[in-house]
Amino acid sequence: MKQYLNKVQVLLSWFKEWSIVHIPREENVEADALANLESSTEMKGSDFGAVVQLLHSVLDADGYCEVNLTSLIWDWRNEFIEYLRHGKLPEDPKASRALRIKVTHYYLIDGQLYRRSFQGSLDQCFGTSEADYVVREVHEGVCGNHFGADSLVLKLVKAGYYWPRMEQDVKTFV
Repeated sequence: MKQYLNKVQVLLSWFKEWSIVHIPREENVEADALANLESSTEMKGSDFGAVVQLLHSVLDADGYCEVNLTSLIWDWRNEFIEYLRHGKLPEDPKASRALRIKVTHYYLIDGQLYRRSFQGSLDQCFGTSEADYVVREVHEGVCGNHFGADSLVLKLVKAGYYWPRMEQDVKTFV
C-alpha cells in the first residue's frame, strides 16, 4: 500500500487543485461490481479491453499515464445521451427529427442509457467494447455455454442488454 501512496502523491503533485472524496462501497455499485468481477474471474489474453486496463497496476507506469482509447470513442449512445441530458439536437433537420422519434424509447437513469423493450422492461444499452465483453461473458462465462447465435441473442435479450448491432455482433462472434 505504501507504493500506491507514493505513486498517488507523485501524480497529485501534477495538478493545481484536487480533492479526494470517500464513497462507501455500498453507494458505489460500479466499483463494487468491478471488485467482485476481478476476484471471481480468471482473465485470459488481452481481449477484455477496458476491464484489463482497469486491473493493471498503477505501479507499472513509469512517469506517464496510458489512456485507454476505447473509452474515448464516440459511440451510438452519445447522441441519445446528449439529447436526453442537454436537449442537444443535430443541425441537420432530418437527423434532428429522426433522433426525436428514436429517443422516445430511451431513458437516461444515473448517466446510463436504457431502452424500453417491447415487453416493457428497460434494457441496458452498451457500446462496442462493453458489448464484446457481455457477449463473451454470457457465451463462455457464468451463464453457460451457448453454441448458436440465435440462442445467444435470446439469452442477451432476456438478460436485459441492448445495442443496435447485437445480432450481427453475436453472429460474428459465434
